[in-house]
Amino acid sequence: MTSSESSSLSRRTLLRTTAVAGAAAAATTVIGPGTASAAPAMSPTRTDHDQPAAGTRQQGSIPAPAKYFGTPIGTEGFLAQWDKMVPYFQLIGARSDRVKYEEIGKTTQGHPYVLLTISSPKNLANLDKLVATNARLADPRGLSEANAKKLAAEGKPFYFVQAGIHSTEVGNSQAAIEWAYRLATEKSDYIEKILDNLVILLQPCQNPDGIVLVNDYFAATAGSDYSRTYPDLYNKYTGHDDNRDWIMLTQIESRYNVSILNKYRPQVFQDSHGAGANAPRLFTPPYLSPYDPNIDTILVQQTDTVGLAMQRGMTVAGMKGNGWGSTYDYWSPSRQYCVYHGSARILTEAAAASNLAYPNVGTKPLGQQSTDINFIEPYDSNTWTLRNIIDWVSQAFYSGLEAVAYDTYNWLYNSYRVGTKAVTRTGPYAYVIPAGQRDPQAVHDALEIFHLGAVEIRQAQGAFTADGKQYPAGSYVIYLQQPYAAFAKTLLEVQSYPQLLQYPGGPPQRPYDTTAQTLPMLLGLEADLITTAFSADTQLLSSIKPPVVAKPSAAPSSGAYVIGPESYGVFRIVAALQKENIPTFRAAAQFTDGGRTFPAGTFLVPPSSAARELLHTQSKNTGIPVSAIRAVPAVAGVQLKPGTKIGLLKPPDNMPSGWLMWTFDQYGVNYSVVEAGDYADLADTYDAIIMPDGVSKNSIVNGLSSAKYPPEWAWAFGVGTTGWNQLHDFVTGGGTLVTFGSGTATAQSLFSLPITSSLPSGSNSDFYCPGSLLSQEFDTNNPAAWGVPADNPVWFVSDDAYRLTSTSTYPVDVVAKYPDSGDQLKSGWLIGGEHLNGAVNGLSWTIGNGYVVTFGNEIGFRTWNRSEQRMLFNAAYYGPSSKLTAAQFQRLGK
Repeated sequence: MTSSESSSLSRRTLLRTTAVAGAAAAATTVIGPGTASAAPAMSPTRTDHDQPAAGTRQQGSIPAPAKYFGTPIGTEGFLAQWDKMVPYFQLIGARSDRVKYEEIGKTTQGHPYVLLTISSPKNLANLDKLVATNARLADPRGLSEANAKKLAAEGKPFYFVQAGIHSTEVGNSQAAIEWAYRLATEKSDYIEKILDNLVILLQPCQNPDGIVLVNDYFAATAGSDYSRTYPDLYNKYTGHDDNRDWIMLTQIESRYNVSILNKYRPQVFQDSHGAGANAPRLFTPPYLSPYDPNIDTILVQQTDTVGLAMQRGMTVAGMKGNGWGSTYDYWSPSRQYCVYHGSARILTEAAAASNLAYPNVGTKPLGQQSTDINFIEPYDSNTWTLRNIIDWVSQAFYSGLEAVAYDTYNWLYNSYRVGTKAVTRTGPYAYVIPAGQRDPQAVHDALEIFHLGAVEIRQAQGAFTADGKQYPAGSYVIYLQQPYAAFAKTLLEVQSYPQLLQYPGGPPQRPYDTTAQTLPMLLGLEADLITTAFSADTQLLSSIKPPVVAKPSAAPSSGAYVIGPESYGVFRIVAALQKENIPTFRAAAQFTDGGRTFPAGTFLVPPSSAARELLHTQSKNTGIPVSAIRAVPAVAGVQLKPGTKIGLLKPPDNMPSGWLMWTFDQYGVNYSVVEAGDYADLADTYDAIIMPDGVSKNSIVNGLSSAKYPPEWAWAFGVGTTGWNQLHDFVTGGGTLVTFGSGTATAQSLFSLPITSSLPSGSNSDFYCPGSLLSQEFDTNNPAAWGVPADNPVWFVSDDAYRLTSTSTYPVDVVAKYPDSGDQLKSGWLIGGEHLNGAVNGLSWTIGNGYVVTFGNEIGFRTWNRSEQRMLFNAAYYGPSSKLTAAQFQRLGK
């Protein structure tokens, strides 16, 4: 940094203008220093944001946001909407030589997913070379240190800022409008220096579907007595979980985000969020401990640097009430894909205003009023507005830009150092995923995640030996001496979360999110850590495809086509069979044919040309083998009900049901959300109903209030005690109900189930499991657990475990339980595991003429734990099925 640059940075000014909200005028801060004059810090240099700054280079006039949108951004009660924001960004891209507008693709619900690349005209003209330089530094294999230093001196760091992923956190996307305008139009030493030194990737909304839902609903309810906040998930499937998808990468928006990170390899990824009304006015890093040890220490340090630069900038600007080092840790990869790919993740969290866009007014200064080492200046006003949010997040953004723009060499050279440390790792050596595993879908899903995550996957062309174990040809090898191996390593290894307490002898320090993410346990596959070097003939994969399977030979008239239950992907095939109305059966016991043993739960399909062709197509698409047997065994079994219709209980804003919707849509399941109007005739509408975590008696009986929400939300209005009783009668009359997580407590209330929690009701010091994988024992002969490995770990996140208090109230069988003794923890963090010893988890009940299966844990968590999630399918299809004797089954129901 030159002395003049340093002087410019120290002479910060506040550029002030006036915004009018209704009849009230309020002073509004426009962030960033002025030109490098002799003005003292904080001098009130005036600019008019209704006109471009004088002398700005333009290809046409760019109207200021206030003029374009008709209302100043940040005005009380006003939120710019996506259908007008997108044309504005297009206009800026068309008229400014500093901005490149790009539509990356369409979102889940068909809206444009936008990226603005912002830099000096010279840098944009040279963008391909700058991208190539970043890529070369990030993957330094074969790059000398001298050449790396040369590239670091020539290149430009990339700063990726993302807003609007959580759609009710409205301030950041509104601020992004002003960021784009200022960077495109302002001619000042300050802005031009930033643009000369940086390439800024601005994503004004990472969740466009959500901003459409939330902001349009806000506008539509203006002047009414209705609640102004959109009541449902603001992403079709994930809602607030949309930034917990950065390990599984299930959503198209997640994949777009990853494609940007993989292409540009930014040095900084600023993830701009909002927090509760009483939170610090703005949180930035440094984070709380712990940090995932797979995050490079250089990135941890750089994260602290940018976060504290933001704090310094707000202090200089007189913006109080900000904090760091609280609430948010640096652990879970589901929220921070970028840190395993060379980018420091800078989380900002701004305190909320009232009802999205109205002032939060208290009787005294808002927020924490005591000082601490990480909260040095309490906020001294009793009012907090949308305009305040925009000003605070804008100051942090520009301070973050400064931290990188005035230290470009070190940021680029550190990219090389991070990459060098990755490719010269001394141990461990590799992970091997053996070929021929029981669940090809699990292997395929894991490999696809790594491939999307820019991890190099190689496939063995012949058999080999590693750490004394023989592996067949076709096995997959992930060498850990590669740039992004940390992404694979953190997903494949067992997590050991540190035992952090709030104070010695006190309760646990809450992790911000989950503590485990071990894919082999979640999906049900084998992945071996190899500690020493080995030799194998491998080929780098350019794409991930299911394993090649042979077309099944034609089954004789006395036989059938068979599909094993070992893969959770088999339910894709079942859904396809149901759609084509092809009869499908399941054996209730193990049997043999032609010297081969088939487990309980094996699917049988009567021979026909239509069945053979469909099964071959599905087998090719999934890699799940289909074979033919000569004779149908004489064992008890079931015939799946043709066109089984599944109902999903989905209260508004219930994320577990949203994730199930995604799963069902991917599989092609015949399902629909249970609406209030369905309760009067549940039996004729549904065969099975799923009650996920978060469904309560209150959400069913009371639901949304018709006084607070328009008539189009009638599907979610309460059904009263009448509807509650109708759900009870649906089951006792012969329906199927499957529950998990807190949904099981709701089922307990509905049927007076004879279970009681085995967990202590005291503090978290006695029992605590905030998102971990635990031991489990399954009865694989129980229909609900068909195909599940007998010792499949289960996901547990602040859930419950039970003791049966009676076996005579209803006929009941134990599907799954915790071991009677031993270490219950498989991966993550657990306090008080002894309280789980011998506790039951999964139970199947006969209630009246109905079938109920309950799980204390969340067997459908964010689509992560797919190996155990198959039990939802098992139970939902088994309950309505026709039960067949051995003789009936041998005749395939004839």
